[in-house]
Order: sequence, then C-alpha cells, then structure tokens
Amino acid sequence: MRHFSPSIRRGFTLVELLVVIAIIGTLVGLLLPAVQAAREAARKSQCSNNVKQISLGNLNYESATRRYPTSGEGKTGAGLDGMNVNSFFTQILAYIEQQNISNQMNMKAPYWAPANQLAAASFVNTFICPSNGLTKDEYGGTNSAAVAANAQFKYYGQTHYMPVAYTDIDPVTGMRNKRTGSSMGGYKQGLLSYDQSTKVSSAQDGTSKTVVFFEDAGRNMQNGGKRSPSLGGNTVWVRTSGGTSTVLVSGDANWVDGSSPDMPPGEGVGIGTCPNRWADPDNASGVSGAPWDEGNNPRMTSIINNTKQPLGGSAATCLWSTNNCGPNDEPFSLHSGGGCFGGLADGSVSWFGDDLDCHVLRQLSDPADGEAPRFSGN
Repeated sequence: MRHFSPSIRRGFTLVELLVVIAIIGTLVGLLLPAVQAAREAARKSQCSNNVKQISLGNLNYESATRRYPTSGEGKTGAGLDGMNVNSFFTQILAYIEQQNISNQMNMKAPYWAPANQLAAASFVNTFICPSNGLTKDEYGGTNSAAVAANAQFKYYGQTHYMPVAYTDIDPVTGMRNKRTGSSMGGYKQGLLSYDQSTKVSSAQDGTSKTVVFFEDAGRNMQNGGKRSPSLGGNTVWVRTSGGTSTVLVSGDANWVDGSSPDMPPGEGVGIGTCPNRWADPDNASGVSGAPWDEGNNPRMTSIINNTKQPLGGSAATCLWSTNNCGPNDEPFSLHSGGGCFGGLADGSVSWFGDDLDCHVLRQLSDPADGEAPRFSGN
C-alpha cells in the first residue's frame, strides 16, 4: 500500500523578495519621470487653453464693442502712472463665460468698493495656470467681504497672466530706456491703453504679430504701491466709458459707495495696488527685463523667465521682491521647456521660448513699430 504525503509549498526566500522589491523599485524609478512629464504636459495644455480663452475673450469684447478693453495701467503724457478703474480681466469676464461674476461688478467703482469686493473674491480657473505650484490662495490677500459672508473662498482671486501695457526696450541698443518727464526714451505703449479703448486699426503691424498679454505666474502678495499724488504717489486714476476717459480723484463724486482710489482693502488700508489680483488694474505691466541686466548691451539674460533660478531670486542678481525680477511684472512661467505662453490680438496663442531676442520681444509688444517680428508662433 502506497502512502502519499501532501506536497510541501515552499515560500519566497529573503533573497528572492529583495530581488522582486529591487525590480519594482527600478520600474517605479523609470516610470515616475514619465508620469511627471505626462502630468506637466496636461497642465501645460490646460494653461494654453486658458490663454486661448482669454485671447478669444479679448477678441469677442472687441467684436461686441468695436474697441479692445483697456490694459489697466500705463503712463500718462506727464510721465505719471495711469490706472484704470477696471482691470483687463474684469472687462472680459462676460466674454469668457463668467457673466455671473461680471453681473456682480459695478464697473463705475474700483474692485475694493463695497459693491465689488465680494465678486473680487471669485476664484476664476481661466486666470490660473495649473503649472504654477508656487502661488498659494492666501497670496491674494484676505477679502473681508468674503469672510463676513462666510464664503468658501476668503481671498481675492488671483491671475497668472499679465496684460502688456508698454515696452521700454530701446530699439537700437536693446537696453531699457525708461520714460522720464518729457523724454519718451524707448517707451512704446502696448496695443491696450490704460485711458482709452483702442481699435483693431491700432495694431498697425498686424493683430497676428501683436501680443496682448503674457503669462506671469508666481507673483506673491506684493504691494504695487500705486497711489495718487495727494498721498505721496504719482498715480492718476481714470474711468473709461464708450472709448473716452474721465480722470478721477479721491473724494470725487464719480467714485461710488464713497470709495477711494487709494484704499484697496485686504492686509490694510491705503497699501496701494496688488498686481497679482485679477480685479486689480496693476496686474498689467511693461516689458523691460531684469533690473540687474537692463543697462547691458547686449543683454546677458533672457527677458522671458529672467532670474528663474534659484526660486525667489538671488542676492547676487536680484530677489523676486524687486520690481521686474523674475515673475515680478515680467513674462514668466514655471513650465518645463523654457518659455511661456502669450495671447495675440487676433485671438491666437503662441509659445515664446526664453531664448527669444529682446528686440523680437519689443516688436511683439509694440503694435506700431513698423517691423515684422521674427518668431515661430504655435
């Protein structure tokens, strides 16, 4: 009689387990960069879609009114800072499927007026680039109206994009040539003006060769500091309606709700403008380049993404808290690939590499320089 004993099931040895773990770790190490690259590609695509939607919003505004929206900020004939009551982004809300927020805004008042403050706390996805991992919601500043209303989002909504107000890159040297007093220097107004609504005819070089806005992702809760002369500043405030502008002053009856152009709320009273908020007209800016490089001929660093590394800037060059350094009011993105997106006046989107020559960037920012910028749009 034969007896059968049950088979003995042998488990993995320690060596085999270590080999399997090592193989899995190797595979994860190989796949992780690919997964991260795929995620960034998706974020970059979403950012491109945002730029496209904003570009079309600008174009649809022009189609409806026969004028472009204003940029929000610029320079006056006397060389003062000019600020519009409404930001570029406030004006195009109704044309990017944000009619509900637009309906809440009183266009005769600044965004910090009681009539507008709660609407200015709106988080608008179209104005946010998902590749920007540096910015936090609180960088927009606490919105007291949203806090009082116990709203889910209690901060001012931000934007990661910058309307082009002007460029002051010298057409000969490429250095920064700022406007001072009666001297224009290299200053050229962008297509969008702070004080009047421009028309398609203003893009004399062609709408497909004129940039309306660039990415500017990574701005923290910095103080733009624009104030009227009565408060020690050099800012003139205007309201534009029907293509014409009205100059406003503190206490003017044209400012509804008893608000003042010099008292944005949030972190305090009278702190001046805050360029990272979508409702703040100071989110527009000029294209100039890094402050430490503006006097060099030729330029030593790119205008786009200047001082990108290290994050936050460097004491050897400039810190991002310095105007025009890094994302502080200059074209800037945190995408891989070295560049940023820009929206053109014809409603199209282009990717601009950070190796773009400063003169090409100047030509793109100046709608009437008579030169054809050489760039590869996509």
